[in-house]
Amino acid sequence: MKRVLGAVIGLVVLSMVCGAFAADKIVLPKYPELKIGFLNVNFIKQWPLGMENAKKSIDFANQNGFAWIEIRDPFAMLKLSECTELAAYAKSKGVEVAYAMNIGLLDSNFWEVFSRGLANAAVFEGPRTIRTAGPGMEFVNNEKKTHWTFAELQKAVETANQAANLAKMVGLQYVVENGVEALKGDGVSTFGTVELFGNANSNLGFQLDTGNFFIVSRVFSKPEDALAFIDKYGARTGYMHLKTSKDHKIQMVIGDNELDFDKIFAVAAKNKMLYVGFELDQPPTLDEAVQNHLKSITYLKEKFAK
Repeated sequence: MKRVLGAVIGLVVLSMVCGAFAADKIVLPKYPELKIGFLNVNFIKQWPLGMENAKKSIDFANQNGFAWIEIRDPFAMLKLSECTELAAYAKSKGVEVAYAMNIGLLDSNFWEVFSRGLANAAVFEGPRTIRTAGPGMEFVNNEKKTHWTFAELQKAVETANQAANLAKMVGLQYVVENGVEALKGDGVSTFGTVELFGNANSNLGFQLDTGNFFIVSRVFSKPEDALAFIDKYGARTGYMHLKTSKDHKIQMVIGDNELDFDKIFAVAAKNKMLYVGFELDQPPTLDEAVQNHLKSITYLKEKFAK
C-alpha cells in the first residue's frame, strides 16, 4: 500500500512539474498587470544550476501559470549557444526569462564575467535585464563589514556606470540587487545602497529584493526607510525578488512580510515595474518545493483578490 501511495504521489508531482498542458497565467485581480515568476535557484537542491535543469524550471513555469523565471548563471558559465537554445525553448513554452549573475561590482573578475554574461542576457525575451550583485568579495572576506568605504564606493560607481552604459548599447538594462551592504551610510566614511544609486548615472537599474533589507543586510532597515528607497527608484527597477522576511529570516512560502507587499506592489504598478519573482528558502524535497510555490500563489491571489 505504501509503495502504491508513494508511486501515486510521485506521479502527481511529476505531472505538476512536467505536465502536457500549459496553465493559464497567474493573475492578481488587484494588480492584474504584474507578471508573476520565480527564481530557478528555488529548486537548486533538486535541480542544480545548468542548462537541462533550467529547462525543467521553464516547464514548471509553463505548467503552473508563471509568466517568467530568473535563470541564475553565477559566473556566466553557460555558453552563448546554450543560452540561445534556452531562449528558444522558453519562447516555445510562453515563458519569459531574466538572466542573472552573482558577480559583485568590486570583484577582480567582474569585467571578464560581465562581458560573457552580456552576450548571454541579450538573447532572452523578458524584462531585458542583466543582473549582478552590488556587494562582492569585499564583504565575503570580512564578516564584520557593513558598508563600503569612500574609495570602494568610487570604484563601484565607476564600474556600475560603465556596465550600465554597455548594457544600454545592446538594448538591456543593467540592474544591481540590494544585498549585505547597509541601506545607507553616514555619507562621510561609510556608504551603502543609497549612496551607490545616488551617485551612479541613470542607466543603472535596480533589482529589488523585498526581503534583503530585513534578512541579508548586515544592518537591518526600518520598513519605512526601505519603502522610501523603493519608491524613489521605482522607475529604474527592472524586476523584483519577492521574498518574505519574518523575524529577519527568509520563509519557505510567500506570506506577510515586514514591509507589506501591498505598499511595494502599489509602487510597482505606478512605475510599470511588472516582473515579480518568488524567491523561497529551499526545502529538502521536490514535492515540498512544488507545494511551497503553489501555496505562495494561493496567498497572493487571496491577499490581492481586489
